[in-house]
Amino acid sequence: MYKLSIIVPVFNSGAYLKDCLDSLVSESLKDIEIICIDDASTDESLDILNGYAKKYPQIKVFQNKINMGQGYTRNIGIKASGTYVGFVDSDDYVSKTMYENMFNAAISYNYPEVISTNITFVKDNSNLNKDIDYKINMVSYNPLEQPERILDESPSACNKIFLKTSITPFLEGVMWEDIAFTYNALFKSNKFVRVNAPGYYYRKSSNTGVSARGFIFNPRLLDIFTVADSLEPRDNPYVKYLQSVIVLQRMTEILNWNISEHKRMQIIYKMHQLILQKYTDWRVYDQALLSSRIGILELLKIKDIVDNYTYQDKEELSNILLKLK
Repeated sequence: MYKLSIIVPVFNSGAYLKDCLDSLVSESLKDIEIICIDDASTDESLDILNGYAKKYPQIKVFQNKINMGQGYTRNIGIKASGTYVGFVDSDDYVSKTMYENMFNAAISYNYPEVISTNITFVKDNSNLNKDIDYKINMVSYNPLEQPERILDESPSACNKIFLKTSITPFLEGVMWEDIAFTYNALFKSNKFVRVNAPGYYYRKSSNTGVSARGFIFNPRLLDIFTVADSLEPRDNPYVKYLQSVIVLQRMTEILNWNISEHKRMQIIYKMHQLILQKYTDWRVYDQALLSSRIGILELLKIKDIVDNYTYQDKEELSNILLKLK
């Protein structure tokens, strides 16, 4: 059994894929397997993967015959044999010691369910395979006893490793599937460790991935309610808070959509009504705390819309989005 299985879903990321793979094969933790699943790419991604697999035996390549999405593709990978599993987006890269640092933490803390490290936002590959002098600091707590501390953790699955025996599959066929996967893993874990060291390099300038879609109309907006609905345990007040937060974060994007002002207000108000129906009234939460997650100006704009909305339409949100598609 490998110490770690690293899962890399790939879709049309040929422009950045070599950087990603170069960082993984340079990892100082050697007892790893790198599972790359091409999700029916139409660029040179599969050729790049096959070329690296011929050179590096730790790389294993699989292919979806049709595009199945991130959740389905990651679920293929979590059938791997590693004690821990990690995830890397194919347009990002990692530090040379990221996985060794996290696995050393696993040993030191008697194999916790989730281990995390820092995310650094980058625009290029200037940090690729770069030696950085730093002092590692580790923090550990029991999320079952201190669930409020989970609110400070990133929902990204990519800056973490997960004990394979403790995880459940990703949601399939939805966007933002890593939010549900990560928070559900955290809320049911007995021990979490954060390794405060440079680790995961998230490429913000990439033309692929969720971040590159910008603030244009997103017909998959309602996926966020599927994600929020899947968070467990549902009676946990911190889960209820996060359900509202992750929907509000999507609502801030609507403020910038290239649609009429009335449609933006209509969609935001409808999402607000769904939050009230499904979770709770997010306006009762501490607004300073919400602002730290949402952004103060965006939150004030949303609050102003929902408090002053006067249109008495009964049209369903799904129908509104369908008309805009």
